[in-house]
Amino acid sequence: MTNEGGSAGLVDVRALLLRTDWNAVEHCCPNVAPMTPVILRQLLDDDPRVQGAAVRDLFDAVTHQETFYSATAPAALFVAAVLGDPRTLAMVTKQRPWEIDQHGEQLSSLRVLLLDWLGGTAQDTDYPPEWPPGAQEDIDAFLATRPALYDAVHPFLGDSEQEVRDAALFAILPLLADPVLAHHIPALTDAVHELAARGTPYRWYAIDRLAAWGQDTSRYPEPPHPDPNLFAGPVAQDAIHGDHDPWAGHLEPWPDSAYDSLQ
Repeated sequence: MTNEGGSAGLVDVRALLLRTDWNAVEHCCPNVAPMTPVILRQLLDDDPRVQGAAVRDLFDAVTHQETFYSATAPAALFVAAVLGDPRTLAMVTKQRPWEIDQHGEQLSSLRVLLLDWLGGTAQDTDYPPEWPPGAQEDIDAFLATRPALYDAVHPFLGDSEQEVRDAALFAILPLLADPVLAHHIPALTDAVHELAARGTPYRWYAIDRLAAWGQDTSRYPEPPHPDPNLFAGPVAQDAIHGDHDPWAGHLEPWPDSAYDSLQ
């Protein structure tokens, strides 16, 4: 896998983190999970095991059970800003040790996992008023990031790796609900049809978006219709197909020493 498609070079993590007053925002579990800036900083750690745990915390805490928190929007902007960092090329697992023991280790590109998180989070805004959960001001704060997220993700549609291209397109699709971005839909329609025709974990959402745009989707199988928040995406498809994780949302305690470097 190469670093083609996005901006190259190591990002200045400290400078990115200093753009947000992290004391003024929080995720789901401030007394259990790492602080959001700890999670974000460790996404770019030199140890893939630390990176994998951090991306798991990103899913489990910053958008716990698909809920929006005050930390969600600034975390999304950070993730978008680091997509081109070569450290996101690491192969990691966000599985817990017992999951590895039961199912074997499943490695994924950190870049793909981050794109999946951005896409899944943006997708959760597709189904008002029942969804998404969270304070309206936190949802609105995330919605306001959509143009910036689009600008950060779009270059990865040209990545040399199919997996990254697919994840980038998935991440972009829900962003196009923003009226400011809707004019990009015609240029992407053929690519979305191509995604809908292949057996990727993103195909159902691709079909859903094509139908929403008035495209003919009769050639494709009818998408499943679970709860409004569980429509596409790799994680959602696990639920659709019955591979439910009974420990979903479980967060391990975090040692106090992890916060020292942020003081």
